[in-house]
Amino acid sequence: MKTKSASGASVREQKAAALDSLVKTELAKKRASDSAKMLKLKALRLAREAELPEPELLAPSKDPKPKRKRISPLSGP
Repeated sequence: MKTKSASGASVREQKAAALDSLVKTELAKKRASDSAKMLKLKALRLAREAELPEPELLAPSKDPKPKRKRISPLSGP
């Protein structure tokens, strides 16, 4: 026979619920630490990029080479 508690859940169901809540809290902690780590790294990256000069300012942009006109051998004079 299964033993039922006052809430109507068996001992196995209670243990499963306790394990579920434990896993959910651990996942929430892990996600929070990962999120904090990503925010820190993003802030460091943005600070580093702000210190570096823009690439357009370092070297003037060159105009691309003009495209060559293709002449097919079958085209008429």
